Amino acid sequence: MNLVDKILNDIEEAKGKKTKAYRDIAKNFKKDITLLDIKDVYRLCENILDHRLRGHTVTAYQIIFDQKKRYNENTFDVFEKWLYKYISDWWDCDDFMTHAFQYVLMKYPENLQRIKKWVNHEKFAVRRSSPVILIRPAQKSLLNKKIIFEVCDLLKNDEHYLVQKGYGWLLKESVKMYHDSVIKYLEDNVDTMSRTAFRYALEKLPKEEKEELMEI
Repeated sequence: MNLVDKILNDIEEAKGKKTKAYRDIAKNFKKDITLLDIKDVYRLCENILDHRLRGHTVTAYQIIFDQKKRYNENTFDVFEKWLYKYISDWWDCDDFMTHAFQYVLMKYPENLQRIKKWVNHEKFAVRRSSPVILIRPAQKSLLNKKIIFEVCDLLKNDEHYLVQKGYGWLLKESVKMYHDSVIKYLEDNVDTMSRTAFRYALEKLPKEEKEELMEI
C-alpha cells in the first residue's frame, strides 16, 4: 500500500469523527511526507482533495500546512489553483486561508495585490477568501493597513452574507492593531457597508464604543 492509499484508508476509518481526528492523521504521516519533494507533496494533497469530502479536505490542508517551512516562490501559484478548484464553502476557505495560504502570502508579500482579483470570482467562497487570508497577518500587525481597507471597499457591495461576514471579520480582528483607522473606516462607511458586516466588525470593541457606533 503506497503512502496516499495509507492516508486515504485512515481517513475512511475516521469517518464521522471530529476535525481533530483528521488533523491527527496528517500529523501521523508528517515524517514520511517530509521525505518527499515538495512537488510530490502538492500532488499527494491534490489526490486527497480530489475526493472533495470534509475529512479529506481537512487532512490535506493540515498536511500542506505542516510543510510550511518548505514553501517557495511557486507555492502561491499552486495554492491559488487549489483555491479556484477546491474551495467551495466557508469552512474550507477559513481553514486554508488562516493557515497555509496566509503563511505563504506573508513569506512572499509581493503577492498581496493578487488577492484583490479574487473579489470578482463567481464562487462566494473565493470572494470570501480575499479578506479572510488577511486576518492572521492583521492580528500580528504585519500588514500595511491600506490593503485591509482596499479589500473591504471591493467587497462592500457583495450580496452574499458569508462574504459580508468575511470582511466584517477582517475588520473585527484588525481593530486591536489598527484601532483608530478601523474606527474611522466604520464611521465613514456605515451607510455603504452591509449591516451584517458592520455589526460583525464591532464585536471586539468595548461596550461603550460599540454602542456609539451602533447609533450612527
